[in-house]
Amino acid sequence: MTEKPLPDLHVLVKFGKGVPNDAQGPALLAFEKKLRETSGGLWIEVFKEHKGDDSRLRAMMTPAQRAKL
Repeated sequence: MTEKPLPDLHVLVKFGKGVPNDAQGPALLAFEKKLRETSGGLWIEVFKEHKGDDSRLRAMMTPAQRAKL
């Protein structure tokens, strides 16, 4: 079974078991914001390898809210 390659502007993050769920969502968003700032405005998106409870934060955001990052 071959792994599907990531799209060019996607980042996949894997957290260890000890990283609290409450810290993961904000960390992903902060990482995404920093990547966009330092890449000259490329629309880079950061995702968690395994979708968990923190995905609710992303799901509740509108595209306009994410663009403000």
